[in-house]
Amino acid sequence: MFDKIFGYEGIKRTFLRSLNSEPVHILLVGPPGQAKTLFLKCILETFGEKAFFTVGGNASKAGMIDALFEMRPKYLLVDEIQHLKSEYQTMLLSLMETGILTQTMHKKLRQTQLKTWVFATSNGTKKLSEPLLSRFRVMYLDEYNFSQFYEISVKKLLDEGLSEYAADEITKSVWEELPNPNIRNCVQIGRLVKNEKNIEMAIADEIQNFRRYGGYEQ
Repeated sequence: MFDKIFGYEGIKRTFLRSLNSEPVHILLVGPPGQAKTLFLKCILETFGEKAFFTVGGNASKAGMIDALFEMRPKYLLVDEIQHLKSEYQTMLLSLMETGILTQTMHKKLRQTQLKTWVFATSNGTKKLSEPLLSRFRVMYLDEYNFSQFYEISVKKLLDEGLSEYAADEITKSVWEELPNPNIRNCVQIGRLVKNEKNIEMAIADEIQNFRRYGGYEQ
């Protein structure tokens, strides 16, 4: 299921144990570019209609509740859960604690029982309520060391159609020169400079832009 993800073998095993047990909700916490979202997408690809994927910043309470009532997904996948408003977090807490989903709207009440695993990602935990956080098995993703970063970045850039030389140069430049290097930086720069003849100058220009205008992930 998680063949696309480099490393994190312990986290992979925990996910598999959760998927084969009674609901154990998992929250992945770590900096950008550490494959958090990819874990959720792997689950979505594996289970299809049994899973529902949403992004915290784009989720509306009505939309999420409607999807839960109508689709009754076995797995609810919430990317960037830290951006969910507090009232949405309360709705999730109820579902995770009791398996009961309730909505009151225009003096009408609808309620259902769901057996749903909640898997989520976040860059941090400060914006999450303590009760909600306590319902998760929180797992922290360590930042990649250079060897891991290099292997993943070069593979992705080769998949993007860049030469081995360009992939090597971009990866090393991002790692050495950006304050918060991550794989997304490499992919973005790779797409911008793919067809440039003077690859060194093109990379230098893009690195300068990232540093000057804050184009890197914080």
